[in-house]
Amino acid sequence: MFSLSSLFRHPADRLAGAAPGWLVETVRPAPARPDWAAMARVAASVTGPLIATLAAGRLTLGMLPAMGAMAAALADRGGSYRARVIRIAGAACGGSAGYMIGHSARGLGWWTVLVAVAVSVLSALVSVSGAAGSLGGLQSLVMTVLGLGVSFPQGPVTGASAYAAGAAWAMVLSVAGWPLRPRAAEESAVAGAYRALACLLERWHNGRAEALTAFDAALKKAYDTVLGARSAALGPDRERTRLVALLNQAIRVRNALISLIEEGREPAPEIAQAVASIAGALAGEGTAGRPKRLEAVSPALRAVCAAVNDTVELLSGSEVPSGQEPVREAAGPGARIGRLWQRLRYGHLARVYTVRLALCMGVAAALSELHWVERSYWVMLTVALVLKPDFGSVFARAVQRGIGTVVGAMLGTLVLFVVPYGPGILIPLALFAALLPYGQQRNWGLMSTFQVPLVVLLVDLLTGAGPRLAEIRLVDTLIGCAIVLVFGYLPWPASWEAPVGPPFADAVAATARYLRHAFEGGPPCALLHREAFDALADLRTVFQRALTEPPVVSRRVTTWLPAMTALERVADATAATAALTEHGRDAPSPQAVSRTAASLEEIAEHVRAGRPVADQVRLTADDPLEPITEAVRGLHDTLTNRP
Repeated sequence: MFSLSSLFRHPADRLAGAAPGWLVETVRPAPARPDWAAMARVAASVTGPLIATLAAGRLTLGMLPAMGAMAAALADRGGSYRARVIRIAGAACGGSAGYMIGHSARGLGWWTVLVAVAVSVLSALVSVSGAAGSLGGLQSLVMTVLGLGVSFPQGPVTGASAYAAGAAWAMVLSVAGWPLRPRAAEESAVAGAYRALACLLERWHNGRAEALTAFDAALKKAYDTVLGARSAALGPDRERTRLVALLNQAIRVRNALISLIEEGREPAPEIAQAVASIAGALAGEGTAGRPKRLEAVSPALRAVCAAVNDTVELLSGSEVPSGQEPVREAAGPGARIGRLWQRLRYGHLARVYTVRLALCMGVAAALSELHWVERSYWVMLTVALVLKPDFGSVFARAVQRGIGTVVGAMLGTLVLFVVPYGPGILIPLALFAALLPYGQQRNWGLMSTFQVPLVVLLVDLLTGAGPRLAEIRLVDTLIGCAIVLVFGYLPWPASWEAPVGPPFADAVAATARYLRHAFEGGPPCALLHREAFDALADLRTVFQRALTEPPVVSRRVTTWLPAMTALERVADATAATAALTEHGRDAPSPQAVSRTAASLEEIAEHVRAGRPVADQVRLTADDPLEPITEAVRGLHDTLTNRP
């Protein structure tokens, strides 16, 4: 049976036999199922303004609204409606401001180089403020470049308004379901966490480690979605608190299941059936059934049964226990500005990224002024899109975008040869726009494969350059990738270092904080648990991104894998021991807990400072804490022996 996944999987498999392994992993698309609703939404977002202007007899006037709609649609990456609106608004405001700056500075000669550098610095600084700032900073730089390079008929204010109108149209499509199901995203995320929990039980004997990692990732996503949605209630929001309580219960079930491993037991089939019914009930596929009461012959069994039974009761409408809403950081304007200042002041990577982006944009802008290549503003566009650290590896994106651009330029050329200028061009535009979110799910190169012909067709509406436009696009993009690699990647020492150390130290420190309070119970303990496992999830993301770097870097990264596995054992041992203690096992002494946590903090300090870990680890003998101390010793030994 044909599928989009198989269409792109088979070429990657053939490449595996003809290219180095690291290069194959760099360009291999990630597995993903097509999101047909998102694909239809993006196609409608991009083509809607074009259809409207075509009906008015001025198809070219739809170019800027279509670009605004494309940027806004790609900024919608799921989550709560509030989070989606903020990201889309960030992209719309950044793009509109960028267009005004670029159009106003067009034709100023070498002064445009200074404009490009100044906007790139501002874009980099804004990007550290969060997801909305990152998208807004990127779009401000992209539209500044387009304003400098393309002769749009609209003036600065009119063009910016047209761009914002297209983004507003895309936002309307994104939030169209809000009046019917305002909590749809949060409920879906919670259901996804329980589906991952059910999958863990299904794969208990085969693939348990991978399923556990998948559950932790789904739990992190669910917490981010639920806590990222602002309540519309004037007082306490009972529905939001209920969803948080369900996620807290998922943690209890997870930790209780890990405690079964500690006792050498397996989950009973009734437990697996109950968790599967809970996941189905949350997804609207039935009601949750309570598991048959098992004989409480051990603390682990009592922990599992209590966690599952409490979840079923909560799902059936029982009162939510008090104190379920986790404590959040202060979110007022002053607190946000303070955190942003801390990132700028102490964020070495943010400062390095700012310098790298400004340098590469300056080189690209200078090349544009030399007029050595046609439409060389596309060189600056490539630099802006590739040199984006929160999108992943710079090297991988440069390679992926180069390959994607080659394929996309061929597709664009073919379309411009076959489809005459006029209404018929809307069909391939809609097709490429629909494929954008699918490419975004897979990897940067596949998204470029669909984005390149889409942008080529949009620009051709204004310029009428025909098939040669795709050839120019290809050459300029490859030049931009080369600038990024030569000026923004190769000369910088940070490009050749394994970037795992700092996030590893953060994860160790978060695990130590969790251990200090793991046996106290209550909401603070749940929050510290979530922070520790979130830090581990972030560490895995950094690790996976680093593996796409060239072998000289990725080989160093792989040396961290045993230490990451050992740290996960420490976190799991802590969670399991806390669950066992809650249900009858002797509690460890506070002195032993404090000493073990201090050992983890010492390890974190040495790793963060780049110093070798001490030769010996001093831990207090304490029988209830033995699984944790053994895991800490294993972590220490692994780091001591790491090359």
